[in-house]
Amino acid sequence: MKIIRGPRPLAIRIFAAAFLAAALLRLVRGLSNLPLAETVLAVHIPWFAWNRDWTIVALSAEFTIALIPLAWIYLFAAPFARWLVLGFGVLRLAMLDPAALTGPVLVALAMASLLTAQANRWFAREPEEEDGPAVFE
Repeated sequence: MKIIRGPRPLAIRIFAAAFLAAALLRLVRGLSNLPLAETVLAVHIPWFAWNRDWTIVALSAEFTIALIPLAWIYLFAAPFARWLVLGFGVLRLAMLDPAALTGPVLVALAMASLLTAQANRWFAREPEEEDGPAVFE
């Protein structure tokens, strides 16, 4: 494989930044709470005797492994790496607990709806006289 010369398209730069940030975030979160990371690893791989040192090794290995497809895509424009990342991404999303995502998804949907053209028109409209307080007789 040869390194591709020239500027990367915006989509590839965004992918690289987001993918690297996600991998770093996972590493930092794991290292900042080693007992929790050790418990998570013990649940997923119960046949191994996890301890603090092996947890650090596993977190570091996971980070390093994430850098491989990132390099393949960013440096070499390897098409198979795109499908590899997409495939593993779909698997990771499929293993998420949908109930845990409900709240954040609803908040994101609510915030996004406030930025639509319809919402802009709603907030920019002039109130009609009927919109005033009701008069009771």
